[in-house]
Amino acid sequence: MEESDATPSNEREDQVNMVKQENRAGGNGHGTFDPNKTKDVHDAGGGRHDSDDKGNAKVITTDIAPAWHVLFEQVPRAGFIPDTIWADDPDDPGLTEVSRHANPAGWEAAVAANAPVITQINLGKPRVDDGENFPSSSSSQPSMVADMLAALDPQPGERVLEIGTGTGWNAALLAHLVGPAGHVTTIEVDPGLADSARHALAAADVAAEVVTGDGAAGWPEAAPYDRIISTAPVRELVPPAWLAQLRPGGRLVTPWGTDYGDGALLSLDLDVDGTATGRFSGNLAFTRLCGHKRSQFGWDPDTVDAAEVTTAVVRGKDLDMMLNPEKGRFAIGTRLPDVALVVGWDANGPGRHVLELEDLATRSYARLNADVTDRVPFSVCQLGPRRLWDEAVHAYDWWCENAKPGPDRFGLTITGDTQTMWLDTPEHVVRCPWPLNTGSGSKSVMG
Repeated sequence: MEESDATPSNEREDQVNMVKQENRAGGNGHGTFDPNKTKDVHDAGGGRHDSDDKGNAKVITTDIAPAWHVLFEQVPRAGFIPDTIWADDPDDPGLTEVSRHANPAGWEAAVAANAPVITQINLGKPRVDDGENFPSSSSSQPSMVADMLAALDPQPGERVLEIGTGTGWNAALLAHLVGPAGHVTTIEVDPGLADSARHALAAADVAAEVVTGDGAAGWPEAAPYDRIISTAPVRELVPPAWLAQLRPGGRLVTPWGTDYGDGALLSLDLDVDGTATGRFSGNLAFTRLCGHKRSQFGWDPDTVDAAEVTTAVVRGKDLDMMLNPEKGRFAIGTRLPDVALVVGWDANGPGRHVLELEDLATRSYARLNADVTDRVPFSVCQLGPRRLWDEAVHAYDWWCENAKPGPDRFGLTITGDTQTMWLDTPEHVVRCPWPLNTGSGSKSVMG
């Protein structure tokens, strides 16, 4: 999978990109988390829902099957990675530039590893400074690429649309899978990335069509498609144009998430009657940067200080389950429409974290000060018509009451211009239909 900004940004998306700076997606690339940052260090028990953690989400395997090794050898990743990349530096909170010419061993090791490779930072800026710049394109780790291609299941001779070209490696893999009788169209919003991908694909003698444009609009000129895959995550709403350009019986695969958390992989199959139904799997995390500002949302400190202050009913154990992508984060996010989350790890000192929630549309805000090194209850301030922290706690309770479901127990049905989320079966509705043609999920009703 190639991660990139597949659609033009708007004011809301720009803000969400800025404030989602919780955990850097590292390790296995499917969602990393440090429970030591949220567990209640000085409290031996007594979480709001004190029980074992059975029923956690199944994580997409990071093992790469031999068949994928063969494909990756036939279409080498190295041919699509630029000469300059960026990597985590254990001695620096930012990212370190790695040059193929100055550090060939380091460059080759990064490209050969089963790990994501950051190939562009905020349209080429070389450093990250306090979260103001962020990776805008990367080559995802090979195991995630294999997982998404396996979910898509492209067959020889099929027509495939890819949303988010990135480096072009995923398009090359798709072209190899569909063969000379098939056709791959890949669309990229960043003209520079699109040009680089065209050159890389031509150099590899791969006949994939690269289009520069808005990924959310798809590419009707080459429709209908047998398969559509998005390598950029959608936020709650699947673009209607994608399903409109998918033939009946076709499949759509995309990362799907909320402002509260990155989310999971969604696979949708389109029926002959135009209804798309599918399920989620795994935990997907995309490259984020850590931020430690007092208010990532830019609220005036005096306004926040004047907000209603209460005592939180949760402890460190609860925060672990509410924030961990392998526990309750996906489910809680589905119950908090239009609510963006920022976590400032150690913002007020070691073990003293700040959680912020915001709904831009209603101008509602909440901030939790969580000191997991002390038994003193956490404090929370809330303002605006929505009590966002209270909603988050209710969503957490709902998750616990339903046996702590992971993403693999959720599904989505799209009929016409509305979508419905369900748990286990379509009869157990989690969110009633909310429209695809708006940028807001706040009009949905919780089941």
